[in-house]
Amino acid sequence: MITLTVANKLETQQLTHNSGPLELGRGPARSGSARVVVRDAFVSRDHIHIEELPGRKVKVLNLSTKAPITVDNHAVLNPGAECDYLLPVRLAVGETVVDVDSGDSEPVSVNVLKTIAAPARAGSGTQPALIDRSEAAKPEEIVGWLETVVNVQKAGERDAFYKQAADALVSHIGLDTGIVLLKERDAWRVVAQVVKDDNQPARAFSHALLAQALTGKRTFYVGAAAAGGGESLVGVQGVVVSPFFDSKDNVIGVIYGNRMQRARGREIGPLEAQVVQLLATAVGAGLQRLEQDDEANRLRVAKDAAEEADRTKSGFLAMVSHELRTPLTTIIGYSEMLLEQAAMDNLPQYTADLQQVHSAGQHLLALINDILDFSKIEAGKLEIANDPYAPASLIGDLILSVEPLAKKNNNRIEVDCPPDLGRAMGDPTRIRQCVLNLVGNACKFTKDGTVTVTARREPVAGVDSVRVSVSDTGIGMSPEQIGRLFQAFTQVDSSAGRKFGGTGLGLAISQKLCAAMGGQITVASELGKGSTFTMTIKAVL
Repeated sequence: MITLTVANKLETQQLTHNSGPLELGRGPARSGSARVVVRDAFVSRDHIHIEELPGRKVKVLNLSTKAPITVDNHAVLNPGAECDYLLPVRLAVGETVVDVDSGDSEPVSVNVLKTIAAPARAGSGTQPALIDRSEAAKPEEIVGWLETVVNVQKAGERDAFYKQAADALVSHIGLDTGIVLLKERDAWRVVAQVVKDDNQPARAFSHALLAQALTGKRTFYVGAAAAGGGESLVGVQGVVVSPFFDSKDNVIGVIYGNRMQRARGREIGPLEAQVVQLLATAVGAGLQRLEQDDEANRLRVAKDAAEEADRTKSGFLAMVSHELRTPLTTIIGYSEMLLEQAAMDNLPQYTADLQQVHSAGQHLLALINDILDFSKIEAGKLEIANDPYAPASLIGDLILSVEPLAKKNNNRIEVDCPPDLGRAMGDPTRIRQCVLNLVGNACKFTKDGTVTVTARREPVAGVDSVRVSVSDTGIGMSPEQIGRLFQAFTQVDSSAGRKFGGTGLGLAISQKLCAAMGGQITVASELGKGSTFTMTIKAVL
């Protein structure tokens, strides 16, 4: 197993490669080997081939036909050449540096690691850095450090989280390097790095510490006495690493900081580690908040798009319905004129055909009117009048208009409507439309039976209301069919829809009209024994 750190001006990658050949290049893999894609224009499409050998060695092959590889800052591996090197080894191509080390020789023993309590998961000032203090911190200095943590959590975007957290490790904790790494499958990607001394070379990471933070899910730190003695911590006095988490308690990244051996002052201790843990918690909480904001924005955009599509649909239906209704009105008018003319000219042989044209036109016009009403309701453009009317007179006139429909299925209509229902205020046209729909449905689904219309004026929940019930002795409905009853474009039974016809809009429109008039339609039914629909609306809107 080998570890690699790939760094240039555009990116820093750190990964562990378990076994087999590994290639690095600017383009995607063209062979069967594992691949590291490098973002550097000076790196060839296929440039470096690395293969681990026994005895802490690697074989390096220069796959390029033009560019050499610089080894350990002085040796050169020419194009097409190969050579074996002891680990660790540094390879340089263009603006990219590749540090290769043995993954099974991490210098830090778990036994020397120190840790603090596990984190609870679900503005900078002028005070001195934590690690530079020799006495207890003053209250205002502690507040300043906490404000730094809060400011990190409040940052408005991901890059700001990472940059502020890395900067806080240097400016407020007093470390020489502050780094934020994200976990991407088996690799770590550097997303922010702040170095106290720009001339100071970037230090390699400790894979043991990263792995310990990943598996232990807590903050670990190494003081001066434990650091050093291994390749990845050469020149390092102390290290602290703290993980941050997603909403499911998975480690998604770490905050990593170290001090160089040339630094003066006390070693990294539990106080510094605690503040680093607070920074990591702030980054994790901030990322979760951003994810929630992104999801809320996505849902809002989807909702706006759905509403716009619904408005477009409703507008289209209204336009098409209006354009169809105009010629249909003409067809119906001329068919009525021709029927009258045929009667006057004593031409009974044309009456049946003309009546068929007239009935088909009336049926189609009723369907188009339903679609137009539904589109207006969906678009929020339905207007409800508030005019005086007499409920008893309205019911009486309406029953006369449905007599032909009742006779078609050999039904009998019974009316129970007292003449003293008084006067009411509302929209008589819409009330007539709703009652006519209920009576029409009862006549359509009943054969050789009785349809009973009952009207009463009585208080409902303390509100003066008009109640109209329509009962029939027809086919009835099951509980499952009742559950689908008021859905638009839905028949209670597909076979019934084919047998009896209809668009499935009548009851849906009637229910919405009643709701607009301060009422509702309820239903009670038993399969094979008939149904009762009850419409209740306010007597005064």
